[in-house]
Amino acid sequence: MFFLYQVIIGLIFLTCFPFLLIAVLVTGKHRRGLSERLGFVSLSQSRKPITSRIWIHAASIGEVNAARIIIKHLVNLVPNVSFVVTTMTIHGRDYGREKLGEDIPCFLAPLDIPLIVDWFIHVLNPDAYVCLETELWPITIGKTKRSGAATVLLNGRISDKSVSGYQRFRFIFKSVLRDFDEIGAISNVDLERFVLLGAKPEAISVTGNIKYDAMLPVDHQAIRNNYCDLLQINEETDVFIAGSTHDPEETLLLPIYQKMSEKYNQLWFIAPRHIDRLEQIEKMLNGSGVEYDLLSSCKGGTTRKYSLVLVDTFGDLADLYSVASFVFIGGSFTDYGGHNLMEAAVWGNVLFFGPNIQDFQEAADALLEEGGGVCIQSPGELEELLDNFSADRSLLHEASNKAGKTARKQQNAGVRQAELVIRNL
Repeated sequence: MFFLYQVIIGLIFLTCFPFLLIAVLVTGKHRRGLSERLGFVSLSQSRKPITSRIWIHAASIGEVNAARIIIKHLVNLVPNVSFVVTTMTIHGRDYGREKLGEDIPCFLAPLDIPLIVDWFIHVLNPDAYVCLETELWPITIGKTKRSGAATVLLNGRISDKSVSGYQRFRFIFKSVLRDFDEIGAISNVDLERFVLLGAKPEAISVTGNIKYDAMLPVDHQAIRNNYCDLLQINEETDVFIAGSTHDPEETLLLPIYQKMSEKYNQLWFIAPRHIDRLEQIEKMLNGSGVEYDLLSSCKGGTTRKYSLVLVDTFGDLADLYSVASFVFIGGSFTDYGGHNLMEAAVWGNVLFFGPNIQDFQEAADALLEEGGGVCIQSPGELEELLDNFSADRSLLHEASNKAGKTARKQQNAGVRQAELVIRNL
């Protein structure tokens, strides 16, 4: 089955490649990083002896942050280990290069095509392949396994939305999942779904969600002070951050911003999940007569003028939560399934989220149980809660402390997952 799959994919690629290459050269789309997609990468000679090389594959920025946690634990547990990180997106790669440092190369992942993957594996010569989340690329995983490297899936999850799609192609994904030496699933529900899709039960364990393992940076106070200075935020300023928003959440939140900024002099940040929606959001704000600053302009030296800041930069949101008083997690008023709650909770922020939080249900349940988060059914309910918290500061501080406490309880998934990697080296 694996051989037949390779032949089919290879023939399709060879047939289509000339036309795709012409389209890239003419339109310019996807030209950036094309050589990496085709497997043309090089590794500089290490200045220290290396006993193991671990290839970590991440989808985008969120998974790069998870990779940073894994790397930190592995460095402490394995002597003379080196890392290579690949991402699916340009933004993820650029963020990885910024955050991982020059000693850890970060490339775009190669196309899942036989000859391209062969060359990429030849260049990397990995001792282990660590796949974060459920990025199931059959040829990459199969060929890496056959090269003799250990193959491990960490933070494995299969969402409600994707399980039916995987089941339709179970004949492919069963063999892919069985190419993993071990799978670290986020929850028992995910474990059961992996078994349903054909993974070997004895190769799966529940290790928790490394994205909930977020810890405050060592220099967390310096990070907070930097944003306070940059954005003229003082101790009396209440800051509301709408993080990772999707259409139409910005439109739903705008009337609340207009009331709260006037009533309580709140400073608001809107951080869309996808930066390519900025033009749409700016058009909506301009049409409503709302004035705003761009975070990129503030970072470039422009003094903030308005009580609304549109986050148009990559990689700032996780640290920007350091100045928040209230946080709304986007993707939860839509049917997207929500986003990482603990990334904000670890800073000790009370969290609000809509009813569609199923992709992060365990974290939501934990926050609800402790009292550090509130599930809201409508924008009107959010407005009422902001009124209550703004009027009763003790209520705000109590809920914020509970959110931080909940986030700390979720930690140590990184240690368990790092130990799983070591067990398979």
